[in-house]
Formats: sequence, C-alpha cells, structure tokens
Amino acid sequence: MHPEIQPDKKETTPGSDGHRDGQVDSDHTPTTSRHIRDLGKNKSPSTRRRYSVISRGFEAQESKIASLGTRIASLEEEVGRLSRGKKRKAIPNPNKRFMTLAEALVAGGAISEPNEAIERADAVEDVIEVGGMEEDERSNSEEEELTV
Repeated sequence: MHPEIQPDKKETTPGSDGHRDGQVDSDHTPTTSRHIRDLGKNKSPSTRRRYSVISRGFEAQESKIASLGTRIASLEEEVGRLSRGKKRKAIPNPNKRFMTLAEALVAGGAISEPNEAIERADAVEDVIEVGGMEEDERSNSEEEELTV
C-alpha cells in the first residue's frame, strides 16, 4: 500500500466501545443498572427510555436476589440451630459445694451434709443437651422418663 493511502477508520463516539448499534461482547457484559443506563447514552430519547426501564428492572432483580440471599442464610442458620445435638455427660461444677453453702448461709438454715447436697445437685444435672431441641420433643422425652 501507498503510505498516503490509509484504511478507513471506524467512527466511534466517546461513549461507545467501537461496537455497532451499542452491541456488547461477552467481555463487556453490563453487570449493574448503571452500566445499562450508560449504554443508552448518545441514543434517541425512546431508546434511552427503554434502557432506563431495563435498568430499573435490573435493580429490582438485584434487590430481590439480595433479600432472598439473606433469607436463605437465616433459614440455614435456623436449620443448624434446630438440628438435634449430641448428648454429653455433664461436667460437674467444682464450685457447687460452695454455692450450696452460700445459699444455706444466706437462708440462715442448717447446713446439710456437703456430699448429700452435691449428690442432689448432680442428680438433677445428669445429662446436658448440646445443641437445640424443640420444646415438644423435650417435654415428650421428660414424660417418657417419668413413666418408666
């Protein structure tokens, strides 16, 4: 080619990416409503209006997705909380003896045998449930233990 002859340049506006009719390739897919609105720049008023309607729908869709995402997270947390936990043997509280002594002193009553008070307290706390359990299941299991 002759140095003075150059190929025709594509006319591009500052707002466009060089694509014809505002088409976008996969590398430049709009991800926010603002990107969609920007595609409508330098277009006719009716086309700009269509782009703004599309961007509003996009915003509504984004907010719906965000609210559903938070709802899913809360429901997963609730399922985790309601799943039955593993039963473990209770670890006796080493301060139980002193707590019963302090209660007796405050009440002004006679101090009972310390071992007897500890045994009564330990009998109440045989098993501690780790994790959550619904009220109905807990009350049913207590009734079954009482009837046996």
